[in-house]
Amino acid sequence: METFDEIKKMIINQFAVYKEAVVGDAHLQDDLEGDSMAVMRLAEAIATHYKIEIIAEDLLEVANVSELVELVESKIASKS
Repeated sequence: METFDEIKKMIINQFAVYKEAVVGDAHLQDDLEGDSMAVMRLAEAIATHYKIEIIAEDLLEVANVSELVELVESKIASKS
C-alpha cells in the first residue's frame, strides 16, 4: 500500500484535491478533474520520485488511480 499512499500524496499536490477524493477507482480526469497540465506535472513527479520513465500519455491511458499504481509498480519492477 506504500506506493498507493505516495502516489495519492502526489495527486493531492498536483491536482489540488481533497485526500478523501483520491480513491482507487477515481478517474484522474473525470473524477479528480486533472487537466492536461496537472497530468503532465504528475507524470514528472512520479518519474522523478521513482526514477522511472513515465510520460503524461501513460497516465491518460489508465482508467483510475489503482491502475496508475499498477503501472508505476510494473515500471519499478521492470527497472530492477
